[in-house]
Amino acid sequence: MLRMFSFLPPIGCYALAIVALGATYLMHVGLSETGEPVDTRVYVVGGILAFLLGFSGFQRSLEEREEANKPRVSSADVMQKLVPKETGRPDPDLEGPPETVTGPAEDSPLARVRARSGGMGI
Repeated sequence: MLRMFSFLPPIGCYALAIVALGATYLMHVGLSETGEPVDTRVYVVGGILAFLLGFSGFQRSLEEREEANKPRVSSADVMQKLVPKETGRPDPDLEGPPETVTGPAEDSPLARVRARSGGMGI
């Protein structure tokens, strides 16, 4: 029965539960007007139906909330992109010092600090 109403949003399930309770009440009023004693099975069936519809709406709202809070990218995907790939070959750019080493420009703040300190390397 719950799959039959799976296309409804949670508010639709709640509305159907209220309609089921209203129909149960109207059925009771209709049967009690005839003067015959009303069987309690009418209440049981209407109550169970309303409960199932209300519970279905609650479950649906929980599923929608969980889906909204789910991250778009899994943590395994993020970690896979963060971990460097090991190729087994050394990177020539990182193995040795650069071919040309130049000091700071003459008019840079670092060059002025070195000049004031007596030429000592900092």
